[in-house]
Amino acid sequence: MESTAEVATSTRLTIDVWADVLCPWCYLGEQRLSTAIEQSGHAGDIDLTIHTFQLDPHATTQLTPTLEYLAKKFGAAPDQARAMEQGVAEQARAEGLAYEIDRPVRNTFDLLRLVHLGTEHGVGWEYLRAMQAELFGGNQRAYEADTLIRLGEQLGLPAEEIRDVLATDRYADAVRADHDAAVAMGARGVPFTVLGRRLGVPGAVSVRQYTAAINQAWRQVNG
Repeated sequence: MESTAEVATSTRLTIDVWADVLCPWCYLGEQRLSTAIEQSGHAGDIDLTIHTFQLDPHATTQLTPTLEYLAKKFGAAPDQARAMEQGVAEQARAEGLAYEIDRPVRNTFDLLRLVHLGTEHGVGWEYLRAMQAELFGGNQRAYEADTLIRLGEQLGLPAEEIRDVLATDRYADAVRADHDAAVAMGARGVPFTVLGRRLGVPGAVSVRQYTAAINQAWRQVNG
């Protein structure tokens, strides 16, 4: 057990996560990371920051069924796309997460800009996860302004600010900057997690692996 003096002089651990709203592995990884943080014993000394990473900048704003989108993107047969999704769904449900295969896909740039609004108000991580809960929970209106406003208001965001972001290009440069920063560090996809500004974790690893990474990074910053 740490002494009071040791606790008082501990350096806080930063954890930076890059993710996209429509990324199923981000959805899983965020849940596993959250569990690992709670189990690490350092939850009160960790600063978690969400960064955006648009996986498919060329996606249209038209809603497309997930299986159709995946089949086209990966050149897979519909049955193969469904099998891939069912595998992810099983893992998501094992983490206690809702996961509907027949959900809509579209361009996420506007949603990611809203994540930056959330970050400005201290709830970027929560806003992203709320969006994902709607999307992966099967809400066919997950991308609509009314849904995004409702989720934001539940987190304390002013509705007029959400509408302003959606009506303008506010935070567009921030989304691009986040993407470029991740690529500069070697990220080629998400989730991408960096602990203590130095320890990178690509992909949605297990709770045990996230916990080990947290403990390793904690020792590095408090060694």
